[in-house]
Amino acid sequence: MAHRTVRGMITLLACCSIAAMASAQTANPWYGRMAKPKDFDPPKTFANTFSIELPKDWQLVPGHTGTVFLAAEKTKRYDSGAAIALEYMSLQGAFDASIIDALAPLELKDVQARELSGSSFTQQVVKQEGRPIIIIQYDRPSLSGAKDHVVQYSIPAGTTMYHLICIAPGDELPKWRPVFAHVAATFTPAKAGS
Repeated sequence: MAHRTVRGMITLLACCSIAAMASAQTANPWYGRMAKPKDFDPPKTFANTFSIELPKDWQLVPGHTGTVFLAAEKTKRYDSGAAIALEYMSLQGAFDASIIDALAPLELKDVQARELSGSSFTQQVVKQEGRPIIIIQYDRPSLSGAKDHVVQYSIPAGTTMYHLICIAPGDELPKWRPVFAHVAATFTPAKAGS
């Protein structure tokens, strides 16, 4: 009888732990869909490789070489605003999700090497819906002399590593955090073979 009680308590604790982890994952302020997004265009599909939802009325500009697109908030003349860029790089083989925790510090070092004026770097791994994603954040000087906050989502998909880079003026961060989280969560790679 005591064995069943102990086993029952262990099962209950395991269920509570799983529920707490799931709740913690969905509560991430930097990754997750909005319940009722109203200020987004319908999902855009790019060359049958992925789809993504972007904010309504943003200026979409084609990229070059390793950049798929740039999207920028329309602002008054000479005012800085938020921006989103999507870059990609080809991998030598299909990505193995089991190495995501080892890859995260390497991605962080790469960003730090490219952003010499950056500060307050952080990195975390998020696993949502079976998809591992690395979220790197940092501050950097803006064009206006204040600071911008940058969030890079490193999203592996098959033989491609996507970098979704979201930038906002530091003082407008609370406004843009849910937008960036939604855009990142709506990034959906096409099914293999499509």
